[in-house]
Amino acid sequence: MCMGQYSGLVVQPGTPGPPLSVSSMRFALCSIPHAVCSAGGTPARIWSRASRRSLRVSRVLSSMALLALAACGDDPQVPTEAVATGSLTANATVASSVGTAPMIRITDAKGKGIRNVLVRWRVTSGGGRVTNDSIRTSASGEASSGGWLLGTTSGTQTLQATSDGVPAVTFTATAAPGPVNQLARASVDVQTATVNTLVDAPPAVRAEDQFGNPVPGVAVQFAVTLGGGTITGEQQTTNALGIATVGSWRLGTTAGQQVLNVAATGTFGTVFGATALAGPAVSLIKIAGDNQRGVVGLPVPIAPGVRAVDAFNNPVGNVPVTFTPGPNSGTITGATRVTDLATGAAFAGNWTLGSQTTQTLIATSSLLPTVSLTFTAQATTSLFDIDVRFVGDGGSTIVRNAFATAASKWRQIIAGDMHNTIIRQPAGLCTDWMPALDEIVNDVVIFARITPIDGPGKILGQAGPCSINSGSQLSAMGIMEFDEDDMATLIANGSLTEVILHEMGHVLGIGTLWNFPPSRRSLLVGAGGEDPYFHGTTGRAQFSAISAMPYNGNPVPVENTGAAGTRDSHWRESVLTRELMTGFLNRNVTNPLSRLTVGSLQDLGYVVNLAAADPYTITTQLRYAFPFVEADVITLTNDIADLPLMEISPTGARTLIRAAASARSR
Repeated sequence: MCMGQYSGLVVQPGTPGPPLSVSSMRFALCSIPHAVCSAGGTPARIWSRASRRSLRVSRVLSSMALLALAACGDDPQVPTEAVATGSLTANATVASSVGTAPMIRITDAKGKGIRNVLVRWRVTSGGGRVTNDSIRTSASGEASSGGWLLGTTSGTQTLQATSDGVPAVTFTATAAPGPVNQLARASVDVQTATVNTLVDAPPAVRAEDQFGNPVPGVAVQFAVTLGGGTITGEQQTTNALGIATVGSWRLGTTAGQQVLNVAATGTFGTVFGATALAGPAVSLIKIAGDNQRGVVGLPVPIAPGVRAVDAFNNPVGNVPVTFTPGPNSGTITGATRVTDLATGAAFAGNWTLGSQTTQTLIATSSLLPTVSLTFTAQATTSLFDIDVRFVGDGGSTIVRNAFATAASKWRQIIAGDMHNTIIRQPAGLCTDWMPALDEIVNDVVIFARITPIDGPGKILGQAGPCSINSGSQLSAMGIMEFDEDDMATLIANGSLTEVILHEMGHVLGIGTLWNFPPSRRSLLVGAGGEDPYFHGTTGRAQFSAISAMPYNGNPVPVENTGAAGTRDSHWRESVLTRELMTGFLNRNVTNPLSRLTVGSLQDLGYVVNLAAADPYTITTQLRYAFPFVEADVITLTNDIADLPLMEISPTGARTLIRAAASARSR
């Protein structure tokens, strides 16, 4: 209250007091809290309140009080304005602090700073933050944000300072992107176009910092890394949107996958892919079945095949091809074919030869009226000859008939006369029981005998070639011998013919001539290792043809178990199971001589008749693991005979190209 007890001055209503000086009155009244004066009260009103309490003061005292109150000083401060103490704008990189922390000053109407006023700082765009969310002004009226950390989005960001009773102050910062962190694809990443043409959409990338903001001004390098295509504008700089686009991309001339790499310093780069499609077919080329030999009345061993190609020799699918026999050139089934979409290949059906010696087959296409290919085959009426000669009694009629049946089967498979060989050799040259020979051998002669070897149930028989023709590099002479102690068992269980057929295959070269002579053949890969395999072209193709399920290893798998004479010379039993030329014959079932084995003979150099193969398909159910249950299989232990191998020239001269293993060990 304005007229009460204050600093020792007491005014009692109705009671005379000591005389008051003007200075005393001034001190008393001016010591009243400033809020009284600033609340809108006036001296007159104060005295009015005092009079209501029956205070009687003389006119002189009133005059003195009025004089004292007139000396109370300035009017009270009211916030009227907020202003920035520095710049309202700033520049910095995203996720970093601006150089100077934003600050404002709260003033009254006369521009004087006001202390202890609450100021609130709020980020209004950009996602950053400030150190001081709220703070009171200092003695000079200033309030600092404490620091402004910008958000992660490039562009304009804003910060606002607010306080009651004054307009808000807005600070603006331009957030620049950080250094380039990655190149993101800004166009389709996989396209399709014809070889040697431009892709529809030139590849483009966007340079981005770690927060995904576009980064302008980045040097970008484009380069073709697969497919042999070409580009223009391989060096580009990203624009204001962070985009860099190659001038153009022309695909290479090879159909298939093509790749464009994009790189910039400080990034891992990125890649674009394109599938190059073959152009229209312009020609046909031969891929199989030309210049072969066959037998009159039988299909040629290899089906003639063509490939449709574009101007760059890429295979073209869906091209019709017609195969037409020439005059007196037999007949054909499946005369019209369509090229495969993936390989561009088309193969004739069965071309069965007529009686003329030289025969032709013409391949044409309705899409290529000026293109024509002619295949040639030589026909003969002479079948392949296997001359089996027994040394000793040759066993029973049953045994001899089994030999005849086996030889007949191989004659069906090997079509046409192969070669004549002059053989002049003394007795015992290949093995101690072989007689002397001085004659011209047509195709192959086999000396066979039934003799004790090692008792029942062990080595059933042994076979192999000992002479090859120098021209064909195929067997001209070999031997087969069987343990007489096992004959009765083989006859009783019905396995004799299959065992003889199997051993005769070794004389012809299956498992015995795959890598001989070394200068001419290398059909067995990985001998002695964990995964030996046969890699003849036809054998591999036929293995694929008889496989019902994909095979994940190296085709064609060769036996990797058992002793010498079993491993590295037979098909792998765990995969091929019942196939005749594995090292184990299956009991109580047939063991088919499949297209795989017939195809492998073609890889050796024989003219074969695939149609004579036994039906057989490999399924996952047929496969099993080593060791095998003895009751299920007959193990053909050590059935490759240890023989020297000689090459016979057209004049009959002999050259030793491989000594017997027993001789090599001495």
